[in-house]
Amino acid sequence: MTNKESKPFEIKDSVTVEGITDEYVWYHAKLLSDKMSAWDNDFQKLVKVMESRHKEHLEMVQTALHENRILRLKLQLKEKNGG
Repeated sequence: MTNKESKPFEIKDSVTVEGITDEYVWYHAKLLSDKMSAWDNDFQKLVKVMESRHKEHLEMVQTALHENRILRLKLQLKEKNGG
């Protein structure tokens, strides 16, 4: 047997990680999570305002169409009666 065949696999290098701790990662993950929650709340508020304004705009359009129909009928009556 050769020397390579008789030896099992060995790890000769070790890797150490310095500088970034679990606490650091979790702290920033919590900050990002809090920011995302705040953004979600702000977005939901914005959507509610947009929906409310959309309903108001639809009501305004309906009112304008209704008034337009009334004015058109009045104009038609005026033209029939000789203006």
